[in-house]
Amino acid sequence: MSRSKKSKSKATKKSNAISWVLHALKIVMGDESIRQEILLHYHPSLHRGNITAIKRIDPRKHGKEHVFTFDAFVKTEDTDASFEVAIERKRAEIRRYLSEIIEMRGIVVFTATNIQQYAEDYETHFQTFIVDNDKKTVLAIDPAYDKTALKASKKKNILTPNQGIYYAEVTHEVIKPFFQENAPDYEFKLVPLSHPAQIAFDDVFCQSWSLYILDSLLTDPEIEEFEIPATQIEKYGMILGFYKRIFKDIPTLKNYLKVEYDGEIVENFGDDSDFLKENPAKILMEMTKKGMEDTD
Repeated sequence: MSRSKKSKSKATKKSNAISWVLHALKIVMGDESIRQEILLHYHPSLHRGNITAIKRIDPRKHGKEHVFTFDAFVKTEDTDASFEVAIERKRAEIRRYLSEIIEMRGIVVFTATNIQQYAEDYETHFQTFIVDNDKKTVLAIDPAYDKTALKASKKKNILTPNQGIYYAEVTHEVIKPFFQENAPDYEFKLVPLSHPAQIAFDDVFCQSWSLYILDSLLTDPEIEEFEIPATQIEKYGMILGFYKRIFKDIPTLKNYLKVEYDGEIVENFGDDSDFLKENPAKILMEMTKKGMEDTD
């Protein structure tokens, strides 16, 4: 093999390894217990005074967690007349949670994703929420928020103002209506982004963006508009900086990433794949925004 072919082969292998690391990272960043661990590392007093009460809410599904993440997927039952029945059961689960937390004091944060609409619907879109029961405010964080979308447009398939490439269904059809109907004294507001964090359908980092922006707003509650770079490569640079910070500060994340990475490689390539020789945390810490872009 010529030197140029060897170099090209090595570059392709590295790009493929980066792709699998990012895929595993997406899973890690969406895990409820890991999201909680990250938030509590930087905000150890989060939910202080409410922890015991929150843990009592549906412990069968959320275990000992007190920073909830409602995933996208619904469970059907034999008695369901349609898939819509299972969807409504998921919505009711979220509404029950909301009815509990508005009886509490102080700030409660949680994550919810767009709800599965049919059996083969595997798309998720993570949104995070900050409910301040003292100030009577709700901040909704949608990584696809687009401030240039000033009004709904059937022609452009924009269902609501500020909709980006994804419709924040769980925000507009579950969370916001709950507060309008059950706690109308709460001010509900979508957090403005200077530019959408997600601008491409193959950008699968909504788990990360929603967590990053939430962490930033908890750190600096005075932020009125969250600054997001305009270009895709600079967006990669921003979210990569977040990854490197949390992996440096929280060593256990390396173990979680390794488990997910190895599991995905074995499932897709077998247990003798050369990809298993790679160190996913090392790849992440050496990654560049250009390297992320080259995996598109």
